[in-house]
Amino acid sequence: MKKQFVLIAITFLLILSVNSYSQMGVTCYSIYALGINTSQNKLISGELKTFVNRPIDDILMEIDVFFNFKPKTYHKFSVGLGLNAGPFREFDHIYAFTIPAQIEIYPLQDFKKISLLFELTPEIVVESNLNIRSLWGIRYTFGEK
Repeated sequence: MKKQFVLIAITFLLILSVNSYSQMGVTCYSIYALGINTSQNKLISGELKTFVNRPIDDILMEIDVFFNFKPKTYHKFSVGLGLNAGPFREFDHIYAFTIPAQIEIYPLQDFKKISLLFELTPEIVVESNLNIRSLWGIRYTFGEK
């Protein structure tokens, strides 16, 4: 199951990044997670998050697919669906299904490669309750003006 999840994650990112290889982005979500995303300028984009600030058995990886609304001058809004899983866990590899909502704010209008990101995500945890997760971070996007 671990190998299948990693293979699916890599395949997913490769498929989404074929046309947007020069517009990949990296996001640091405070101290909780790191993310790699495909082009946010397209209608549909993807992101792979890794929650690494925990023991190796509890590391979670999340694959999200986003619908990006039309960007405004100072911000962009996206809503998506995702799957959160623990590839190194011995049991219950799938942790939760997610519905992330993101707002990306551009504080420097002349340099839109750097943005602030806020995310609010309902998590439907398998064999548990509904959680609400909030993340904030800084995103750097390669290849954009």
